[in-house]
Amino acid sequence: MLQLLLVDDEPVILKSMASNDWGTIGVANVHTAGSGTEAVALLERQPIDIVVTDIRMPGMDGLALCQHISLHYPDIRCLLLSGYGEFEFARKAIQYGTVSYLLKPITDEELLGEVSRVGQGLREQWERSSSQDRARQTLRSHLPLLRSNLLGELLSGQPQTRDSLAARLEEYDIPFRQGSSCWLVMLRIDQGFGIAGEGSLQLFAYAVLNIASELLGQQYRIWHGQDDSGYLCLLLQDKGLAEVENTDHHRQLEAPAASLNHSSESEQERLYKAAQALQIKVTALLKGQLSIVLSSPFMFPDALSEHYLKLLNECRKIPRSRRELLMFAGDAQQMAKSWTSLYAPPNVQQLLEAGRWQEVKEKLQEIATEMREKQLDAEEHLMELYFTLLNAFLCIAHQQGKTLLELTGASSSEDRHGQRYRSPESVMAWAGRIVAAMEASGASEPMDQRKQLLGGIHRFVEANIERDVSLQTIADHVGLHPVYLSALYKQEASENLSDYIMRFRMEKAVTLLKSSDIKIYALAGRLGFQNPPYFTKLFKSYYGMTPQEYRERLVSHS
Repeated sequence: MLQLLLVDDEPVILKSMASNDWGTIGVANVHTAGSGTEAVALLERQPIDIVVTDIRMPGMDGLALCQHISLHYPDIRCLLLSGYGEFEFARKAIQYGTVSYLLKPITDEELLGEVSRVGQGLREQWERSSSQDRARQTLRSHLPLLRSNLLGELLSGQPQTRDSLAARLEEYDIPFRQGSSCWLVMLRIDQGFGIAGEGSLQLFAYAVLNIASELLGQQYRIWHGQDDSGYLCLLLQDKGLAEVENTDHHRQLEAPAASLNHSSESEQERLYKAAQALQIKVTALLKGQLSIVLSSPFMFPDALSEHYLKLLNECRKIPRSRRELLMFAGDAQQMAKSWTSLYAPPNVQQLLEAGRWQEVKEKLQEIATEMREKQLDAEEHLMELYFTLLNAFLCIAHQQGKTLLELTGASSSEDRHGQRYRSPESVMAWAGRIVAAMEASGASEPMDQRKQLLGGIHRFVEANIERDVSLQTIADHVGLHPVYLSALYKQEASENLSDYIMRFRMEKAVTLLKSSDIKIYALAGRLGFQNPPYFTKLFKSYYGMTPQEYRERLVSHS
């Protein structure tokens, strides 16, 4: 609601104007003053929105009052009333910011209409100002997210024009200038915080970034965010170096590569020591550990995505069991070899298809043991494990005409940003839940006798692969005629029994070649082949190379 001040040295006229029904046009309170001096005193005590004043008054006249208001209360709107139509008065009134100049005599309706028009203009201005204030407040409250999202775009290599990037950097108050030299630091939150769940992990990520900003902010300009893989990324610019670049910008742009490639050892040492201090601080305050990978210096933003991919690759090779590492990109050791137990027959999918639940659980234990002993807990290995198991689970669900959610109540996409394969514990816990849900679902209905028969056949083949696993021997074991057994197996398994036996032997051969130094002739015997050259011939027809060539290839890639 509006606050109105009426100023006139004629009491009758002043009283007449004040008696109008001002509430109908949104005026809450009407104040009066008999002179310009009295009006000035009242303005110091009361908030006023609109002043209606006569131009001719003794002492401080209406023009002088408007000038005073223009200087001291620029948001107040003034309306001048005068019995004179001289242009000079109107010109001066406009000069002092007066919004309306009215000639007397004026009717009550005209005065109410003009004050209403000015009041509406004020309300619209207040609304615009309020909207701008809200927009500025919204921008301020969302700045951390906006900055992080922009950094994410640059890390992923999304194209940005120099002008649009410069505008966004300025709008988000990010003090990084294009063409400046920077370092990228990637942080991995290691296990050991005594936390569980993605929400807790995000709280610690927030705490780590706060500590990093406080600790490193004394020496570096910092821009931080979290990538889609869950790693914390810090873009750093040495404040001292930035000052040098600002004073010699053009020369630096002409030959940036030489200055960066010969970055002094002391700069890298300072960065390394700063990273060490961050690790110590996080351990002291959060009782946890960080692994940190540092980039070499580069020009922002052109080489940012390239260096990000290098650091991401390094982090994905580091086993989760190795904690609190600190290194420059390129210093990481070669990644451990791949899985053996995960693919060794019978694999998880084969065991699930046969409903061999206890053996599935034993298989998962075997996988967990190999992961621990061979340090197969780098992110690359965990991704391989997760998606191999997920594929098996989805296959079993789809064979039954169901989704994984319908079969187990667990969605393949319920894990945002792949947090499930960020740690060995999360992968194995997830797999255990799925298997338990599948077993419970299968236990509610008796297993089909034909499925039971297939499971019995597979167990017999696996246990007797070194001996006779002919069709006749298997038929004798299950008590069926060989011809009927062969037809039944093909109908249920969608492959010949002989094809299954050959596939099992070849997969077993590959597993033994990967995991042992067994001689080729001994390997043939372990798989039931009395003639090693015949085994070699079959292996080559299956894999396109001999067992020895396969082993040599493994050695060359290790």
